[in-house]
Amino acid sequence: MNGDIKRKVNLLGEPGVGKTSLILRFVKHVYGDEYLKTIGTNVYSKEVPVVDSEMKLVIHDIMGESGFESVREIAFEQSTGAIAVADITREETLYKLIDDWLPKYRKSAFEDAPIILAINKTDLEEQQEITRDEVEDDVLHHFDGVFYTSAKAGENVEDMFKELGFKTMYLQCPLKSYEENIVAMHKFIDTPKKLLSDLIAYGSQFGDMPFLTLDKFLYQSGIDKFTIEEEVEEEKVIEFGDKIMEWYEENDYFEFASTVEKMIEKYKRDS
Repeated sequence: MNGDIKRKVNLLGEPGVGKTSLILRFVKHVYGDEYLKTIGTNVYSKEVPVVDSEMKLVIHDIMGESGFESVREIAFEQSTGAIAVADITREETLYKLIDDWLPKYRKSAFEDAPIILAINKTDLEEQQEITRDEVEDDVLHHFDGVFYTSAKAGENVEDMFKELGFKTMYLQCPLKSYEENIVAMHKFIDTPKKLLSDLIAYGSQFGDMPFLTLDKFLYQSGIDKFTIEEEVEEEKVIEFGDKIMEWYEENDYFEFASTVEKMIEKYKRDS
């Protein structure tokens, strides 16, 4: 089998369930107790063995907050598989996967892309709200398997990602090309929050902008990433967009800078 296999996969789930911690445990074998908040999309990669070959998993970790549909749409486009993460101490995170994340993922990902359920934070078993009986009797039919994981202890993390790689190996993935500006600008942008969603989606996916740079631009614009679900002032979002546009220009991504400028102009027309 050809050794040059690449699969785009996603981590799905609410804020704080441990998506980023699982990825860092798998990719870098590290764990930190602090809450790692993702803004936009962070991309990681690691090779895993599958049968007689190696597969590169390109893992897209996206923000869990609701209301940022552009981020999800772009991140899910052409995805070949996903790990849906629930926090064992918060039962509602399991049903948010079924009611919200899965329908939106399946709308954009490849047909038949496998979704593995991760019941995370098993090291907090004394605080658990999700039981194995509940998973196996009530919700497992929505998924293509389940792993009980702990990013802190490393329990089942490696095996889970390897299983996802194996399940995606024979998936038919005819790649299609699409224009970045069409992806980011197809909707009616009539509120500052919708503009912020598009700007975050675009900046975190196109032009190799480091995610720490995007994070810095939010801070410099006066936007608190920990309250990002709330309404935000127009002036702050415009300033954030200007900073992204300037970064693209400084790094010779002039087409991307032009798209951001058009995005802001579209907001001013629609609002």
